[in-house]
Amino acid sequence: MKASIYKNRLLTVVSVLTLFLVWTLAATLVGKEIILPSPVVAFTQLFRLLTSGGFWRHLGATLGRGLTGFGLSFLAGLCFGLLAGLHPRFKTFFHLWLTVIRSTPTMALILLALIWFKADAVTLFVTFLVVFPLITQNITEGLAQIDPRLKEMARLFRVGFPTILFRMYLPAILPYLATAAAAGLGLTWKVMIGAEVLAYPRWGIGARMDTARTYLQTPEVFAWTIVVIAISLFFDRILTTLIRKRLLYWE
Repeated sequence: MKASIYKNRLLTVVSVLTLFLVWTLAATLVGKEIILPSPVVAFTQLFRLLTSGGFWRHLGATLGRGLTGFGLSFLAGLCFGLLAGLHPRFKTFFHLWLTVIRSTPTMALILLALIWFKADAVTLFVTFLVVFPLITQNITEGLAQIDPRLKEMARLFRVGFPTILFRMYLPAILPYLATAAAAGLGLTWKVMIGAEVLAYPRWGIGARMDTARTYLQTPEVFAWTIVVIAISLFFDRILTTLIRKRLLYWE
């Protein structure tokens, strides 16, 4: 087991080094920092951002919006997913709504939100609508996989709903919920940055990226991109750890 972990870590390091090598070679071939800055230039600009006065405020604003939007969509998706999974009629009724939300282009949602709301609310609205169907559908599918015989046995023995919920439903949907949470959280940051670029709130990473693009400061765009990737990897790691512990608990 330890040897396998060591090999995986070694492969990860090699992969990262290969990525930076390819990036460096591509930047050298292009030869224009305004088009493709080298890793050294990008990380130098990142260091400048980290030591600047407004960096943490922009970071905090994006984190706050992203986590709020994801949290709201997660709770709403959990509630509606349970309702759709437990009540076939509600599932049939809500299917069209879910399809419409899921099929609407993200850019269309952003443009409509720009008409309806202020800049800060645009990002929350768009993030919610993009992630919500993903959570709902995964929970519904998880409930559909429960053995009907278990449901019938619980009904015959008149087991209370709280017991059924915590001892049968939640363990069944946990893998689906974990998958939806991981995918939804990763999608959150992509959608959030896109919404911030167009909505241009006073504070936010997306707004800073658009400002850098306007002034052709490509290294700063790369630096902010590295920040967003780091955020995504950080929360993905936390979520993976929590999921692993919870799965072990249910087992």
